[in-house]
Amino acid sequence: MEGLEKHYFGRGNTAAGLYSLYDSTLNGLGTIFVINGRTGSGTSRILSELADAWKNNGWTKHFIHDPLNNERLEGIILEEARIGIIDGNAWSADPILEGTDICIIDTAEALRGELLEEAKAETAESEREIASLYTQAYNSFLRTLRIHDEWEKFYIENLDRDSANRISSEFADEYLIPITTQKARITRRFLGAATWQGAVDYVPNLTEPLRTRIFVKGRPGSGKSTMFKKLAKEAEARGIDTEIYHCGFDPNSLDMLIFPELSLAIFDSTAPHEHFPSREGDSILDVYELAIKEGTDEAYAEEIAEIRSRYQSSMKHSISVLADVKRIRDEVWEAYDAAIDPAALRAIAGQIIQQVETLTNSSVISEI
Repeated sequence: MEGLEKHYFGRGNTAAGLYSLYDSTLNGLGTIFVINGRTGSGTSRILSELADAWKNNGWTKHFIHDPLNNERLEGIILEEARIGIIDGNAWSADPILEGTDICIIDTAEALRGELLEEAKAETAESEREIASLYTQAYNSFLRTLRIHDEWEKFYIENLDRDSANRISSEFADEYLIPITTQKARITRRFLGAATWQGAVDYVPNLTEPLRTRIFVKGRPGSGKSTMFKKLAKEAEARGIDTEIYHCGFDPNSLDMLIFPELSLAIFDSTAPHEHFPSREGDSILDVYELAIKEGTDEAYAEEIAEIRSRYQSSMKHSISVLADVKRIRDEVWEAYDAAIDPAALRAIAGQIIQQVETLTNSSVISEI
């Protein structure tokens, strides 16, 4: 039995810079293994080895993806075991976690010292270039967000706030019915990220096991994120556990709420993460139709088209800078990969598996 898999991001390349939600994502875990060291792609390779080894163990596994290149992992959480394994570079955000045992895994033994020093010298300038490019990308994302603000203005000015408040209130009364009396557990993550290839999201994966999915349609500024914030606050007040998913472009905005005990998700289903109902239990909530003055699209069609064009161009530029970051980072990692002893790297993965087995008092059938 493979067990449920959840895919998401713990960090994002955003208009607010490199933004981390790891303090919330990792909160509540009993043990976290932090893989430290300059190993190029080595840490990602260790995490991939672990993912393969645990594939058939039946645990619920959270796969936390690299926000620059989502094809790589930077973390794994074993939900039932309350264990996390995290790339030390992602851990650098230094989350504050109470009651969690932190186990540092040093990868120095997997690196050939002389080759490592060569890699450091060879990539020093590239590392500085990467830092500069990241700054350029974040500044470009911020400019793009300011353009998006222009876009939102037309709909904010034509928003019927009474109708918007009524939508939130009616949704809460219909769906947010507590099953137990408890203190709500709130977890914050990113459902998507601005990667070097553009926007990537895991909405289908995260919502697939749920009985009810509400696809929220609308326009920029039509009140979707504000509604999610109100619903999250109401759910917490009612003692309902909530997974809050922030926007990978603007972390101050919310894109999705999942209420696990209610088997319910409500999410922004517009570009760049546009999805459509496909099964029983799916429905659309169109806030443009319900809360925006009729004819707003038509009244400002020319202005909106011009803003949309500038927004798309600015976003394309931002992503192109991230593509440059990825290209140079791959070159840096290639230099460090040359210093890796593959057998030692596999041994580190094996050690983590053994320690996890000890903590869980269970055996992992798969072997590296």
